Amino acid sequence: MNEFKVIEVMNEAMLKLQKEKNANYDENLKIKKYLEDESFFFKIDKLEAYKILKNVGVKKDYLENTYQKLISPDMYYDLLNRGKINLDDNSLIIKYDTYNPDDLFKKRK
Repeated sequence: MNEFKVIEVMNEAMLKLQKEKNANYDENLKIKKYLEDESFFFKIDKLEAYKILKNVGVKKDYLENTYQKLISPDMYYDLLNRGKINLDDNSLIIKYDTYNPDDLFKKRK
């Protein structure tokens, strides 16, 4: 399953729980807004990502593993192929190499 979708579901569950307990859920409302952009984790630094992951309920022992899945090359290329990441986007902090398919098969001198 897509790790990003899991984070969205966890945030929704946390929002519901906080509402039921009459707790402050402002931070999770902000996170919900951030998560509207599937490329969000490629645009923030690691410490900010950890803070968000903690707020949605990711346990401390799983933070690094979850973060790595969210910013993996596979996730990046999937978002790129679906048009959710634009190579010209200057707000991207994390980028991976892309290749022009025409260049891959050119004869080398």
